[in-house]
Amino acid sequence: MANILIVDDDRQIRLTLCIHLERKGYRVRDVASVSAALNALKEYHADIVLSDLRMEKESGLELLAAVRNEHPDLPVIIMTAYGTIEKAVAAIRLGAADFVVKPFSPAEIEQVLVRNMHIRGLQAENRSLRAALGQGEMLTCSPALGRVLEMAARFAKSEATLLILGESGTGKSLLARHIHRISHRAHQPFIDVNCASLATNLLESELFGHCRGAFTGAVKDKPGRLEAAHQGTLFLDEISEVSIDGQARLLRFLQDKVFERVGDTKTRAVDTRIIAASNRDLRSRVAEHAFREDLYYRLNVAELTMPPLRERPEDITLLTGHFLAQAAARNGLSSVPAVDGEVSALFARYDWPGNVRELHNVVERCVILAGTETIRLSHLPDPLLQCAAKPL
Repeated sequence: MANILIVDDDRQIRLTLCIHLERKGYRVRDVASVSAALNALKEYHADIVLSDLRMEKESGLELLAAVRNEHPDLPVIIMTAYGTIEKAVAAIRLGAADFVVKPFSPAEIEQVLVRNMHIRGLQAENRSLRAALGQGEMLTCSPALGRVLEMAARFAKSEATLLILGESGTGKSLLARHIHRISHRAHQPFIDVNCASLATNLLESELFGHCRGAFTGAVKDKPGRLEAAHQGTLFLDEISEVSIDGQARLLRFLQDKVFERVGDTKTRAVDTRIIAASNRDLRSRVAEHAFREDLYYRLNVAELTMPPLRERPEDITLLTGHFLAQAAARNGLSSVPAVDGEVSALFARYDWPGNVRELHNVVERCVILAGTETIRLSHLPDPLLQCAAKPL
């Protein structure tokens, strides 16, 4: 259990809290002054400081300022009498994690501690996740995605063209970036092109570049994304949306590593690795004559399929914690909101048709609506509320 440091000049309050919290399994140390608390923190590894706001000669705000300076990640919970709630709110603005109003019951104190330990755990988890991301890791504890990452690590060391398949929102672009980061091309460009976001007449120009006068508006020579990714990786998301003419150009590059800019006759060569992705069934597109069969097999040297979130339920809590911490930081919150048990249970049973992207958006919405308060069912969008209304 957590290590708690109690700071209060009232001996009876310290004794009562110590007895109750130790019975609950907490490790507790108590002191009577700010100076004693700062000395204790030099050798006592506290997880939470529980401090009175108004002491006989000192203020909990002095302790808060010192802790924020010397131990910035250590949460301080302020205990205050009813008449000084405004000062407690001011303490929150100065960085206090929470406050509790006297007189309080032992159960109220424990509830505050549990909530803040949950937040502290999420913050620690987020720091480790950010460190993992900095090393090019993907966030997962799912065996299904773990197997995909194992294969990805092997393919990353090769020069093979890769095809990543999976539903929208499963993280295909994230996997492509991960592969680039662990490849020998990691220090070279990673260029991302969403083929579905560009009109057919612009896509070829974006990919291969164009020369002056190639079409209306082409006032100067312009290199394409293929050249920009020289010695690095070009990621073609939604590859199924490339026109048949564009597919022929791309096939030629994959076969011979040469291409021409649109409107030019000069042949150019670049060293660019191609990773493609699609949320559509490319075999069906081939059968419909909407996608070249030879290009499909050229792209499909190595195929990786991202599992949908409903097939990796182990990751829901992990990703929720990560997205909570991100959203709290992005929205300037002083702490990460906790998640009500009903919401967590609903997250676990919901199908997440939009996959990780939908989870990210739902968490962002909840943090905006809840602020630092606990996220409850009332903060959720309609699709999840409809799921909540269905009998188990």
